[in-house]
Amino acid sequence: MKMSKRVKKIIAAALCAALLVGTVLAAGLNDGDSLISLSYLQQFFISQTVESGYKKAETALDAVYQEAEGALDRMAEEYLAQAGVGQTGGYSDRYARRTLSVYDVLVLESGSGIIVEAGSLKLTHSGTVVDVTIGQTVPSECVLTAGHRYLAAEETQAQLTVESDAARVAVEGVYFVTPGGQTATPFTDITIHQWYRDAVNRAYSMGLFAGTGDGSLFAPEVKLDRAMMMTVLFHLAGDPDEERFAATVTFPDVPAGEWYESYVRWAGQQGIGAGYGDGAFRPLNTMTRREVVQFLYNFGRSYLKLDLNERADLSGYEGIDILRADGWGEEAMSWAAAAEIISELRPNDCPGRGEVAGIVAAFAEKYL
Repeated sequence: MKMSKRVKKIIAAALCAALLVGTVLAAGLNDGDSLISLSYLQQFFISQTVESGYKKAETALDAVYQEAEGALDRMAEEYLAQAGVGQTGGYSDRYARRTLSVYDVLVLESGSGIIVEAGSLKLTHSGTVVDVTIGQTVPSECVLTAGHRYLAAEETQAQLTVESDAARVAVEGVYFVTPGGQTATPFTDITIHQWYRDAVNRAYSMGLFAGTGDGSLFAPEVKLDRAMMMTVLFHLAGDPDEERFAATVTFPDVPAGEWYESYVRWAGQQGIGAGYGDGAFRPLNTMTRREVVQFLYNFGRSYLKLDLNERADLSGYEGIDILRADGWGEEAMSWAAAAEIISELRPNDCPGRGEVAGIVAAFAEKYL
């Protein structure tokens, strides 16, 4: 620990005052005898004495600092020794980042703080927890807000349970972590309360979907376009790159060099993704549920060479009138309902990535 310039000036001033008083006393005692010259005092004696005093003071203060730091470390070790089997933890005098996984339990002792950077954490506590960001206390059994900073007040122990597949936090003070022991995706926006969570986990483990941005977000509500669906089916086929690069089918609205070009050509070559009546593929059009099911149906029959003969009577399903009015998609939707790939039609609804993951994962589990 280094002393500030202000501390140095105070020490120097004190030493100078002491020396000047000593000089005046010497003058009185010697009754006019010759004294050390003022220039000598200024250039040599005072500067050397001040420097010597500074070094001694710095050494003493460093020793005090080291002793205090050691005491804090010993206190932290004592806390950790009491944490119990299966727990990890630590002490930090500043906010330290940690990545947690689903069902991990993070316990904060009194005076400790947390910043929720991303993810869903449920708080339970007996005492007082303050949302410092908005200056309010927060009740037990609530979900913390991402981007906010929280503090466990005196005589309070706060327990945080991770409810998202992953969570990023910054913790200050004394804390303990009990691992949840479950394998999950790295996505901070997929939680245990979403119906498609298991499907997203399966689809991710099969390599069908990847994260967005830095990979920590799945973006389950983002709509899928036709080009993206072709990449999903390509991954479902096992990433046959030789077939992709050998495909010669082209579409006038799929420019060469676009990231999706070779996947669309592959799908067209395999009879999976045909274009519209005018020959266009419209790769950036948002997918409907009917199109998702139709592409899966084409994939199963044309690429996997499956019979897919299951059929359900759709007469009682809401949305059957839309299918029959448009004249296409009923056969594929009837198969999907009978095979329990879908449980409702909603043919013109545009599903998000989470819902599509559920449909594709159901197909993969049944046929692959």
